[in-house]
Amino acid sequence: MLNSPEPRRSPAIRLIRFLRLVYALPLGLAIAGIIGGFVLGYGWYLAAASIGLGLTILVLTLGSTARSLRGTASPQGMRFVQQHGDRALAKVERLKTTGTQINDAYVTELQLVVAPPNETAYRATVRELIHPLRSGACQPGAVVVVKHSPRYPGVVIVDADPPREWAERSWQVGVIGEERTPEPEARLGNAAGRLAMTAVSTLVVAAALLVPIRDDVLGQLLSPPDLFTADDLGAGMAKLSAESERFEDLTVESDQLRATIPGAYLSYRGGTVKRDSSSVSPRAKQFAASEVNFAAIPGLVARFGGDPADALVRISREDVGITMTVRSGKDSSRELVADAKGVPALTTDAFTENGFREVAALLIKLSGRPEAYEAIIRTDHVEFQVPGPGPGTSDDYDWHRGRLVEHRPSPIQPDPGAPLFRLSELSAKALPTILAKVDERMPGFPRDKVSVALRENDGTWSLSTSVQDEYGRGIDVTASPDGSTVAVMPTR
Repeated sequence: MLNSPEPRRSPAIRLIRFLRLVYALPLGLAIAGIIGGFVLGYGWYLAAASIGLGLTILVLTLGSTARSLRGTASPQGMRFVQQHGDRALAKVERLKTTGTQINDAYVTELQLVVAPPNETAYRATVRELIHPLRSGACQPGAVVVVKHSPRYPGVVIVDADPPREWAERSWQVGVIGEERTPEPEARLGNAAGRLAMTAVSTLVVAAALLVPIRDDVLGQLLSPPDLFTADDLGAGMAKLSAESERFEDLTVESDQLRATIPGAYLSYRGGTVKRDSSSVSPRAKQFAASEVNFAAIPGLVARFGGDPADALVRISREDVGITMTVRSGKDSSRELVADAKGVPALTTDAFTENGFREVAALLIKLSGRPEAYEAIIRTDHVEFQVPGPGPGTSDDYDWHRGRLVEHRPSPIQPDPGAPLFRLSELSAKALPTILAKVDERMPGFPRDKVSVALRENDGTWSLSTSVQDEYGRGIDVTASPDGSTVAVMPTR
């Protein structure tokens, strides 16, 4: 049947083959699903990723199986021989499995002697999918009916359901000629060209599938904002504030904002705000965006140090007021605390001259009181008990290193007519003097276990501390507020 027409593909099939859509469609679906689902967090794209990956594996598996079955023969030649090939008898000389298995059948390589009527016999090697139940019919010496065509030399297909007259013919063979091998498939373009076309088509498919979320893709992947810059952070907060006037907490990262508002959760990435409902009861401690100086956040992150991509800033209302806390995603032990205006909490050593001056000035400023009933001073914690708003009342103002000043009513109120000490008369030099005496008489005693109290006793104000080691040995150190006199008494 040399004059039989060549099988023709439809224009659609030729276009699909040229654009490599069999591979590009599942690959594009998988890529779009990964970007939309895993990177940008859209749930329905996760399903697309699963489907795309599954189809990609299936297409690659089927393609590999098809290539294994046809060997070097072209698909076009296989189709022509299947549809228009001439029948002939062939004897199996040898068979071996290729190692490929599909379900319960094996891809088996058969070496045949093909004996066409009125033509010279020849040898050919074909691959067939043979189930173990059919393996007996393909053992060496068995005669099978095949299809072949002079148009495609070496392309031979075993006829699984031959006409009865062919199945009953007897085997006859004369001279056996040279072995015939199929010509390799004439592919459109080289391997690099096909790979490039697959890549381009895959990107086009993925881009088309990402059109519904193009704002997120453009905003987060192609030109992601840096929310640790004032402009980008301001734009993001403007969009979150349009969703809610009140916030329970807010977290700022370099690429996203996350907020809890009454009855919902908000997130902002790449210019897009997402809202998820919440069944949690609203918290009593809330704040408005207008109460926070967001322009101070870039400076706080820079002061915190390290890689800004690892930093996050959490804003919430605490007992001490609105706090901004900068933390590292990799090192939870590091943090920088600031108030709503962006003023960092004081970090110093109150037992140094400059440190105590800074702490005292801060507490006097926040309390508005230059006098105190009592003061307790430690290296990382200072407490002033100052007059309260009402007669005979007092408030405590506490400074802890690296934290905002706490303010609360004193648990023990002063006695009526209790004397007050003017804090400006407390010399910062007195504290290092006391510490020096402790170091002299108790070498190696931890300074963080030293607590110095400013109190009035019998009309005299003094600074005093009492320290004791693990063996019961200790000293009492007393100094005048100006540090001019220091007395040390041993204790047992």
